[in-house]
Amino acid sequence: MAKVFPFRGYIYNKKKMKDYGLVLTQPYDKIDERQQNVYYGKSKYNIVRVIKGKELKGDREGNNKYTRAARFLNDWIKKKVVVQDKKPAIYAYNQSYSDNGIWRTRRGFIALGRLAGFGSGGVHAHERTLLKPKQDRLNLMRQVGGTAGQIFMLYSDPEGQTNKVLDSATGRKKADFEARDEYGEVHRIWKITQPNLIKKIAQVMARKDIFIADGHHRYETAVNYRNEMAKQKKKCQGTESYLNRMMTFINMDAAGLTIFPTHRLVFGLKKFSFKKLEKKLAPHFYIDEFSFSGPSGEKIARRELVAALRAGRYGSHCFGLMVKGVKKYFLLTLKDEKVMDRVIKEKHSSIWKRLDVTILHSFILDGMLGITKKKLERQTNVRYARHIDYAAKEVRRGKFQLAFLLNSTKMNEVKNVAASGERMPQKSTDFYPKLLSGIVISKINFKK
Repeated sequence: MAKVFPFRGYIYNKKKMKDYGLVLTQPYDKIDERQQNVYYGKSKYNIVRVIKGKELKGDREGNNKYTRAARFLNDWIKKKVVVQDKKPAIYAYNQSYSDNGIWRTRRGFIALGRLAGFGSGGVHAHERTLLKPKQDRLNLMRQVGGTAGQIFMLYSDPEGQTNKVLDSATGRKKADFEARDEYGEVHRIWKITQPNLIKKIAQVMARKDIFIADGHHRYETAVNYRNEMAKQKKKCQGTESYLNRMMTFINMDAAGLTIFPTHRLVFGLKKFSFKKLEKKLAPHFYIDEFSFSGPSGEKIARRELVAALRAGRYGSHCFGLMVKGVKKYFLLTLKDEKVMDRVIKEKHSSIWKRLDVTILHSFILDGMLGITKKKLERQTNVRYARHIDYAAKEVRRGKFQLAFLLNSTKMNEVKNVAASGERMPQKSTDFYPKLLSGIVISKINFKK
């Protein structure tokens, strides 16, 4: 079961930082080169220099983006740009955001969580991970000795016990920390230092299993780092130890939880023929067409496709399809989900086999286009996109051969797959909004 602890977090100094939006970032895996440059230009104290620093010509062992990250953070602490809280705290974390014009608030809390093995340790993963990001994060942790990025954890609390404690602690009090990010979302932090309230939260969480929503690479990296430090027989003081890792905990049964789909963009297929693909699809999918001509017609067709995708014609397993050079969009709807029992030979639950991402990856990408699991892991033929408008634009300009559009994975699917010990394909979920990096920083308190 989940063990959570207060800690003395490091937070940007109010006296030296008038606008927190200048120094905080999206999670490292959402930062591309363009966004990295934007963050670098916002402030010399932007946390991007720690979580995803630039690679420079002449980098070598002892002088690289990881060692620079450690120097940046230590220098900021020395200059009191970033200051450590005097009392251990659990940090209430509220995020207010617009979902299609409707403002919602997602509430959670930041604490140290005890690292445990998947399944038996009460921690459940739902997505597969890739080797390269884990190695990158491990190299960073070795130098920094802590983290500025969150792991997004879900737990089930239908009665809202923890949220009631958070409400009692925050009430109408002004937040200790408030920032508006580049998407207009408002992030607020309240420090909870009262021992009785911390104890109540810990007691509730001690009865809960937790599910990784976002941050699988970060969690597995923290476990690898823990094992590495234990092997070296490193000693720590208190709970600010490599045995624990900073996490944000959010009640999956509460309001404000949004999951977006992640769409697949396909490229690099040799001798690709859409006619051949269509022949393979036709026996198993209903195919609806949305023809267009000209920019205005394309926008109308795209809106109609998206509406049909969301509505789920004929059944629940639907995919949008865009094809390079074809002035039609397509809606693919699986005729009989039982076909997945024949497609997938490996031992998997019925729920896993009937996930939209499983159907797309196993039946279409692998079975019809030859994009195997190994190719997906190497990202040799597939890129990922959140926004449909971007996918359509990139296919029309010929950068990608195909775009497959998905509906969002459902919360009960995430929970059931994770609880059964299975993993969804990578990029199955996109929880929104993201947890900001740098909003609270944790460092391991090694014994000297």
